Amino acid sequence: MGLLALTCSVAVAAEPALIAAIRDGQTQQALAMLDEGVSPEATTPDGEFESKTALMWAAETGEVAVLDALLAAGAEVDRPNNKSGTALMYAAVAGELTALEHLLGAGADPNVQVRHGWSPLLLATVKGHVDILDALVGAGADIQVRDVYDWTLLMRAVDVGERAMVERLLELGLSPSAGDDAGNNAHTVAADQADPWFAERLEDADPEGARAALSSP
Repeated sequence: MGLLALTCSVAVAAEPALIAAIRDGQTQQALAMLDEGVSPEATTPDGEFESKTALMWAAETGEVAVLDALLAAGAEVDRPNNKSGTALMYAAVAGELTALEHLLGAGADPNVQVRHGWSPLLLATVKGHVDILDALVGAGADIQVRDVYDWTLLMRAVDVGERAMVERLLELGLSPSAGDDAGNNAHTVAADQADPWFAERLEDADPEGARAALSSP
């Protein structure tokens, strides 16, 4: 056997069977393993997904039956990976609403933040998952959260061009004039967008702020 083949064989063998079953969509197999006493705290041991837990895989893939079984078997709902991410963040990124709701019901922290200020709300915002954002806000997530650059959720939604998210954040009361210490706000971010809808929509919501942004040097 060549070195490459040996390396690939070791990598595949190293992944816990529970995680392999979740990744492959083998729900019944995963549930059977948990019934047999396999640890619910299995993690991917190395590589790109190192320290990603079985609960994170279930949240990301929307395997709600497995997610519930993992929690019932004692999986820690907010156990972090090596970048401080949690299962709730994986559900938020993937737009898996039911999984996210089950995690919140199990006590997941909706206000967890990792490096660069990433939080479930910020992840939902940049991905355009309005339903996820609403569920998080309903669970107590702070809509005024900012990232490490002091940007608001509204600024990020404008920056990535998410119209529906901009509308929802305005409905929730986020101010287009709220900005960072460098003078950037949602109005100035919108001014750099190729799509004029963003600047026009924010001007409708906050005409005084729009005029002030346009007059700034």
